[in-house]
Amino acid sequence: MEYKNNTLGHTALKLEREEFIASNLKALVFDFDGLLVDTETCMFKAWEALLKPYGVEVSPLQVAGLVGSSAPATYLYQLFNKASNQKLSNSQIRDQVTAHAYQLIASITEREGVRQYLDFAKSHSLSIALATSSEAEHYMPILNRLNLTHYFDCFIGAEDIASDRRKPHPDVYLAALEQLGVSAHQAIAFEDSPPGVMAARSAGIPTVAVTNLLTRHLDVSLANVVLSSMNDQTLLQLINQLTEN
Repeated sequence: MEYKNNTLGHTALKLEREEFIASNLKALVFDFDGLLVDTETCMFKAWEALLKPYGVEVSPLQVAGLVGSSAPATYLYQLFNKASNQKLSNSQIRDQVTAHAYQLIASITEREGVRQYLDFAKSHSLSIALATSSEAEHYMPILNRLNLTHYFDCFIGAEDIASDRRKPHPDVYLAALEQLGVSAHQAIAFEDSPPGVMAARSAGIPTVAVTNLLTRHLDVSLANVVLSSMNDQTLLQLINQLTEN
């Protein structure tokens, strides 16, 4: 009987803990590329496919530096022209890489654990925002195809933020907080790259970095928690960890 009472007590504490967390946490804010859908690995594979016929191997680390950045892939453009003995413009090379990347993106799903996080958030009445440096014409078709659009209460993208104020500046996250009507301490941000983590942390939001094939090579130590997949922890476990810290 004593064991049963202890078990009931632990269950009550767990439920109380969950209710306490839910009363303080109001929103989740997600990056898109590389986090919800691993478009970044598709971009790496596209570069790999472009250079392989010329005997050039490209490493994830070479492409990783471009993740979350608007900087041009100057080194890779030069590498292609030198290896192929061509004189294509950066835009011509970029168009080839992008076209192949989108072919790959068309066949992939969301990353592991993403839908479970979104389901848990919605079932606990948390608001959800997308905060990305990408254009809607890029992310919306992918979200629609994967039937993820309905989870989100608002979308903040490249069209909404001045080009010189995108990540690592906090503007996209500040705009998301304003749209959702919550303060930074009432939200959790999810990112996969150093510029994104810096943007979220600069906005004052507790941040979880979920790295991928490319960004696991980068320094995301500014994040409060670093995961390799959303399958590493349930959302409730993650919220508990952030709350305890």
